[in-house]
Amino acid sequence: MKITNYTNTILTIIAVCLVLIVIELGSFMPVNARNSVLEVDIRQVGGSSVYRNLPVEIVK
Repeated sequence: MKITNYTNTILTIIAVCLVLIVIELGSFMPVNARNSVLEVDIRQVGGSSVYRNLPVEIVK
């Protein structure tokens, strides 16, 4: 069975992509949660303003 240039090209592209994925996974840097705190402002919930009180419905 003869392997064509097209097949060689596709396999080479796949190999290069796999190498890039391995390099990306190998350069994993851990996340420091202490330095990644975000401030969040909630202005509306379901169209209702939450300026002072958060509307809460209790369903039994």
